[in-house]
Amino acid sequence: MNRKSALKLARLATTEAKRATLGLRKPGFPKLFYLSYLIRDLDLFEVEARYGALYKNERYQRRNCLADARVGSYRRDQVTDGGLFDNSDEDESYGYVELPISDRSDPMRIGLWRLTDAKYREAEEAFLRKRAHELTYLDTCEHLAAWQKSAALQAQNPVDLPPIDHEYWADYVEKASATLLDFPRIRNSHVELKVRHQTNIFVNSDGSVSIESLAYWQLNAYLWYLSDKGDGIPWTVNHFTPHPDQLPDLNSFRREIRAAARQLEKIAAAPKIHSYSGPVLLEPVAAGLLIHEALGHRLEGNRLRATGEAKTFADALGNRVLPDFLTLHDDPTQASWVDSNDREHGLVGHYQFDDEGTPAADARLIEAGKLTGFLTGKIPVNKRHRSNGHARSRRHERSMSRMGVTILEASNGLDPKSLRKQLIDQIKQQGLPYGIRIIDATGGETATDSYDFQAFLGEVNLASRIYPDGREELVRGINFIGTPLNAVHGIIAAGDQPVLDNGWCGAESGFVPVSTISPSLLVRHLELQSKSETPYTQYCYPMPSRK
Repeated sequence: MNRKSALKLARLATTEAKRATLGLRKPGFPKLFYLSYLIRDLDLFEVEARYGALYKNERYQRRNCLADARVGSYRRDQVTDGGLFDNSDEDESYGYVELPISDRSDPMRIGLWRLTDAKYREAEEAFLRKRAHELTYLDTCEHLAAWQKSAALQAQNPVDLPPIDHEYWADYVEKASATLLDFPRIRNSHVELKVRHQTNIFVNSDGSVSIESLAYWQLNAYLWYLSDKGDGIPWTVNHFTPHPDQLPDLNSFRREIRAAARQLEKIAAAPKIHSYSGPVLLEPVAAGLLIHEALGHRLEGNRLRATGEAKTFADALGNRVLPDFLTLHDDPTQASWVDSNDREHGLVGHYQFDDEGTPAADARLIEAGKLTGFLTGKIPVNKRHRSNGHARSRRHERSMSRMGVTILEASNGLDPKSLRKQLIDQIKQQGLPYGIRIIDATGGETATDSYDFQAFLGEVNLASRIYPDGREELVRGINFIGTPLNAVHGIIAAGDQPVLDNGWCGAESGFVPVSTISPSLLVRHLELQSKSETPYTQYCYPMPSRK
């Protein structure tokens, strides 16, 4: 979307929001006191290739709107449980989330009208259901306001994102995918590039208008290795950045793919272990995943307003939750990060305004081990509440407080050699035959509701065991698991070389891009369990040989 179109759409949405605010009145029902539109204009490009041939080459545009209609008052509205579960695709309004991609005024106004009318009726029904629910069940957050009132904000700064060279990237992906023709044990593979150019246009009934342009470039090579024993082992070479010039050139990417294929051969030959309990050294990406799953989701402020949540840290402000040499904060205003080799990296978790129109801010969460705050949006978590601009969502889901650029800092980080020595010391002290080093991990999950077990899991890609004499060998077949308090209280040392991990995070408000920067962590005691794996039979006849 160009700058001219963005400004025109912002004016049109502002006019329609004012018209709705004045026109939506139903006698006998609570008034509409707040209305906002977050219009996301998306220019998308996806190209995929396998074994040297294109399978997908698509360019398309979409435009959707997250409308927030609140009835009642800032003190008491229709939203329950922090809005965590306001994400049903069975609501009438779900069918009206998509807007026309044309810049013509009349179709756009009709699209906003249909969506707004449905959201208003759903809000009134939700308000009545909430009142009925309170005839039986106590609202434990009744002392808190429902919604934070904010002054009007004007920040109309859209930029024209650079054009995408579609032909260049289609050729790049096609050639990169041909690399796997040299590795017949890789029985399934593809290379894909996904580009998402996004312009966010936010307006509300308080008079705020903000426009922001964002870009996401994700380049992946997926490999699936089938061993002689029937073990199917996946691996992904992943690059995710806001800037295409930070993606590798074709030759470098092909070298990465070849290295991954050879690594899979080594993993396939490694012994499989089924369980472990003891000291674990998590290298930076795995350590960041641990912090993200064990701590990050439990510091999301909306969860403090949900009756079904365990609220692990609700009463822990001022208490020690990490060792005193660790500090944790989340700063979406940070657009880039420079690593220990002076290389600059773009942060996909960066943004200027959250999805409630609040300027992003550095949320100080844990200072020198003590809990000092939460990730927050406009739903208050205490009487002194102010949003720190962390409310986000994917599409139609109500925005909730989420991580953006999560940074773990160590005041006395150790070099890799010293960290490894500490691991070996722990192995000896605990009388174990070996310890575990988790070299790489991708993705995880956690349960935060009180109904379920308070636990988390991290998907391990690459791990090794280290013996008391310092000998190291690869192992496979395991994931790390744990309960949040035991895991973070067991951290005894950190490294001095943090690493960035750009990725996607899923929660009730959908998948959003996040950045995590973390050093290595040594945990005194962590548990590993078997991966869920089913052996495969070999294919009935060989792959065609390369001509």
